[in-house]
Amino acid sequence: MFALARLKLYATGAAVFIAAFLGVYYRGRADGRDDLEYKMKDDRLDKLLKAKAVQDEIQTVDDDDIAARASKWVRSDNGG
Repeated sequence: MFALARLKLYATGAAVFIAAFLGVYYRGRADGRDDLEYKMKDDRLDKLLKAKAVQDEIQTVDDDDIAARASKWVRSDNGG
């Protein structure tokens, strides 16, 4: 009778340990996933802000300046 009670106690302890371990494991995975999502959102926001800054800069520049900037990237029509 005493041995059966001790086995029940060990089984309960093992079940609690396993449940706690699984809870910590899955919570860690969820936190890692959240951290990754936050990082991705931060990166996306940085890229959007950078694109907006470039668009604003292009809006303020006149056509001659745009052509001068593009001359190093665009091939000329005269074959040279």
